Amino acid sequence: MMLRFRQAVEADADIVFSWRNSKAVRLCSFDSREISWQEHQDWFRQSLERTDRCLLVAQDAQIPVGVLRFDRTNEAVEVSVFLDPALTGRGYGTAILQAGVAWAKKNLVGAKVMRAQIKPNNPASSRAFEKAGFVEARRVYELNL
Repeated sequence: MMLRFRQAVEADADIVFSWRNSKAVRLCSFDSREISWQEHQDWFRQSLERTDRCLLVAQDAQIPVGVLRFDRTNEAVEVSVFLDPALTGRGYGTAILQAGVAWAKKNLVGAKVMRAQIKPNNPASSRAFEKAGFVEARRVYELNL
């Protein structure tokens, strides 16, 4: 694997949309509904403009393999990752997270803690985050009304 990151650009909207709306990614997402192209375009454009968000495309050689997002609030950074669904199970999740931590240490000056939220039905993500050095810090329980 020869991973590198680049800032997402508007031309990435198509591939990110197809990955985000795949059944495998939706099942692991907190918002698991299928989204419209217009809703995605709006989100993507706003994400590129936000100063508190870094939206990165992970590439292996020149092939896009996943998306890494950092949302910053003061000294905390929330991280989110998803892959090209055709590439799951090949170690990309862990590799992207490990490289992403190194990228964040270099580029997100002043950040002190990185957090991720993972659904309980997503053990693959939990393993990837643990392999990348993350530890479970708390559990959150919800009740839909």
